[in-house]
Amino acid sequence: MKLSHATALAVFVCLPLVAQEPADSSQAPPAVAAKRPNIPDHFTNLTVLPTTIAKPELMGIMKQFAVTMKVRCSYCHTVSDDLSEGSFASDEKPTKEEARKLMRLIHQATLGPTKP
Repeated sequence: MKLSHATALAVFVCLPLVAQEPADSSQAPPAVAAKRPNIPDHFTNLTVLPTTIAKPELMGIMKQFAVTMKVRCSYCHTVSDDLSEGSFASDEKPTKEEARKLMRLIHQATLGPTKP
């Protein structure tokens, strides 16, 4: 019985998968419960955006910042990378004020200067 090239190739590729020993389930790492982001429903330290902004709108703006600037939330906010710990309201990081300056400039450029 002669094997075709395709059959021989399939046996050759799959053989290492079948030949492996089964994993020892007693040494599997414990499942880690995913932490939920700790994003507040009400915002307490908005100085550029309106204090009445809806959560989905604010989240959209912040996501756009992250994508555009190629940074994570923790670049400006004192939060963990998974957003489960920390404070979004904190002004501890200087990059947060720099982002605010940028937002003011964008606002000025699109709407014109505001009158005092």
